[in-house]
Amino acid sequence: MGGLPTTTVNGFAVHPTNPKVMYVATRQGVFRTDNAGRTWTRATNGPQDVAAVAVNPSNPSEIYAATVDGQVFRSSDGGLRWGGQR
Repeated sequence: MGGLPTTTVNGFAVHPTNPKVMYVATRQGVFRTDNAGRTWTRATNGPQDVAAVAVNPSNPSEIYAATVDGQVFRSSDGGLRWGGQR
């Protein structure tokens, strides 16, 4: 699995209509695959120490990531850019 570090996966989410798109939450941040896990890319400028990740089923471009210290971050573009904590 190219691009995904050898680490503990704390959370996992799948796009509701495209199962090839998945997200994982790790201590290094949020990683995304568009090809069912063949390759992974870390979210640029995304949160670190991520405990959980979720996809909004009504708007799959909206991704949420919660950190181990309780902060919640939002991306409105599928994890490319992340807004500040909430």
